[in-house]
Amino acid sequence: HEVMEQQTISIAKAGITTSLNARTAILAAANPLYGRYNVKRSPTENINLPAALLSRFDLLFILLDTHDPVRDRALAEHVTHVHRYKKPPTRTVDKEGTLSPQLLRAYIATAKKFEPYVPPTLSKYIVDTYVTMRQNDNKDKSKNEENTSLFGYTTARSLLGILRLSQAMARVRFSEEVMEADVEEA
Repeated sequence: HEVMEQQTISIAKAGITTSLNARTAILAAANPLYGRYNVKRSPTENINLPAALLSRFDLLFILLDTHDPVRDRALAEHVTHVHRYKKPPTRTVDKEGTLSPQLLRAYIATAKKFEPYVPPTLSKYIVDTYVTMRQNDNKDKSKNEENTSLFGYTTARSLLGILRLSQAMARVRFSEEVMEADVEEA
């Protein structure tokens, strides 16, 4: 947790202890509490990780294992083929619409060159939206003993995540300026 909470990592080697800066993207996976995701509970309740840790993630994606006989059969056939032949089966589906790795790398490299800024008028909109989100959290909490928000409380860290994601959305468009639609998407 230290890496995510304090953005440092402590190392002790050969009698020397030091602390290094650690700023990186983290991709994590978690299994639901009790082995199966309960759709009647919030993601926070299903994941069962401390709120302080969960708040450090900008995005949470929930992948549900729904029962579908056709998909279950296709998955089982794929896994047994890979296990038997040590390689994936040849694709029989049309590849139209897929991007080549080279094109995708070039696109990402170009997008990274952009450093989008948030114009002053949009800053006011972001501040107002954040305040509204915080007020809604308070209303939800006053109605119930628990916060009914899907992913927990809205914090300053949430605001920073919205800013990072909206700038990323502008980069995807190869734009130097963040637009309101980027903020809404974030």
